[in-house]
Amino acid sequence: MTFKPAILTPTRGRPGRLDTFVASVFSTATIPVFMFNYIDSDDPRIIAYRDYEQCYEKGHIINIYGEPKSVSQSWNDLAKKAIEHGCDPLIMGNDDLVYRTKDWNNILRRKIEPYKDQIYCAWFEDKINGPNHCAFPIVSKKWVDTLGYFTPGIFNFGYNDTWVFDIAKRIDRTVFIPDVVAEHMHFTAGKSAMDETYHHNRTRERGNLYEKDRVIFENTVGDREAAAKKLREQISEWQRQKDYDGTMFYTQ
Repeated sequence: MTFKPAILTPTRGRPGRLDTFVASVFSTATIPVFMFNYIDSDDPRIIAYRDYEQCYEKGHIINIYGEPKSVSQSWNDLAKKAIEHGCDPLIMGNDDLVYRTKDWNNILRRKIEPYKDQIYCAWFEDKINGPNHCAFPIVSKKWVDTLGYFTPGIFNFGYNDTWVFDIAKRIDRTVFIPDVVAEHMHFTAGKSAMDETYHHNRTRERGNLYEKDRVIFENTVGDREAAAKKLREQISEWQRQKDYDGTMFYTQ
């Protein structure tokens, strides 16, 4: 099973915080890790992003500059790029995360290794949600290939993690990893200040994006069940192939 983890992070207006996240990932990792970051072409701090980029390890940290779009869509752009680089698994990132645990990537590898069919949804301890909610899902390339997306692409801002988590619960493939802390430094938990990026997605002009996305989520139950069915079929197909191979070996 390939293990070449990639963290996918849409970011806006936070070159310094993204750099802090990048530094935390690489200072705690013990085997090669890749990071793919999506930066809007109209970001007011795009020059600072490019300045930080000059200091990053070439080949392992890749910034993508593209048209402004919802994170539900940009996460898919990042997933596509990561898969093109042969990465697997794919980890949802955010520019207000800080990785705290040494050797986190080897811990992750051990936790997902039992899933030989490569269908799982794992997540780390974020110091806000714990086992109750998968805030930053980790899925395999096979999961993405089966569904055709990393995130559904339909949301304005929120509910992408909730979508993935809901599907994982439907197939009973949730893998909480409390041994790894990837702390979410969110302003609602008093861990950071309310900044322009938080405000950007909560403006009166744009409306309550979370409420809009809640309605979308509630109206798409059938889509998530259809996704779960595809994953169940992959699990069953892997088991059938395993049984077939075992029979062939036994009868030879």
